[in-house]
Amino acid sequence: MNPSTVISAMHYCVPGNVLGNEELAARFGERQIASISKMSGVVERRVVSPGITASDLAYCAATRLILEKAIAPESIDALIFTTQTGDYQIPATACVLHERLGLSQHCASFDVGLGCSGFPYSLSIAQGLICSGLAKRVLLLNADALTTVIHPEDRGLVPLHGDGAVATLLDAGDTPGIGLVFSRLGTDGTGAKHLCIPASGARLPRSEETKLPLTEDNGVVRTKEHLWMNGPAIFHFSIYKVPEVVQGALAAMGIGMDAVDLVILHQANKMMIDQIYKALGVAPEKRFCHMEKLGNMSGASSPMVLAEAWRQGRIQPGSLTLVIAFGVGLSWGLSAIRWPDQLPSPVTASVDYETV
Repeated sequence: MNPSTVISAMHYCVPGNVLGNEELAARFGERQIASISKMSGVVERRVVSPGITASDLAYCAATRLILEKAIAPESIDALIFTTQTGDYQIPATACVLHERLGLSQHCASFDVGLGCSGFPYSLSIAQGLICSGLAKRVLLLNADALTTVIHPEDRGLVPLHGDGAVATLLDAGDTPGIGLVFSRLGTDGTGAKHLCIPASGARLPRSEETKLPLTEDNGVVRTKEHLWMNGPAIFHFSIYKVPEVVQGALAAMGIGMDAVDLVILHQANKMMIDQIYKALGVAPEKRFCHMEKLGNMSGASSPMVLAEAWRQGRIQPGSLTLVIAFGVGLSWGLSAIRWPDQLPSPVTASVDYETV
């Protein structure tokens, strides 16, 4: 019998810098920011200081999880770093974190290059390592510093996004039906073009031309070296595809929404997730949002809101939680988590990573 895969601990880290609506109103105009804030539900964002990267946030979260839970570094068999904003093209940033965290040489370390859907994907990879016997303990780090790849004058994306990191410790368990009990992953590569940084790799090398500012009809300013999003296409994909995926997963598990205790969605924006909740018929007491003062943190978003739900006591012993993440790729992932009757102590958070 394959071992189960259980979440033993979580810890998250966000930057200390706060970017509020008042500052953005001075940059983009009060009417623009009021409109976006009403749609997104975001009033503040946490943004990294110059020179701070996603891996620095991940290091903070991982270090404090290890210290708080008294984890022996040599007990970690695999390190997965899931990000779109790695330190280098070569080497994998996971290898850099491996050295910083003082992990043993038997610990496998690798990056997963996914954004919004990265948490369910990397949970599934960790489960595969554990079920195959290649690992008994996996440290999963989901982090992004997306504000570093958004043009500061992009009035569409700057108000939506923030930076953050989450460390998740996964262990092999011996209780059937506990931990990660179901996963569903998918991709529609025809939509990859709708959310991208054109000059960010080998396909379109950076040049003087790619640095030139481009102003679109809606007033958005960017270059080909910054993130670009087709907002209407992403919105349409999310509100139609995500309910379909969730309903299919519930059918595959042989349960209805009444059997689910909490539904966590990628924190894209409040209007979008409210529509998805409504389409699925999720009762208000089964919803949880945590983006008002953080913003959309891409791949760190869904683990962040799961960690915060745990911290606030919204996750109860023996309960069933669905985590659904979706976006860049276009891709989506769903993880169903059955929590043990003896629930570990709540997670904690860090906001002063510069001191680590």
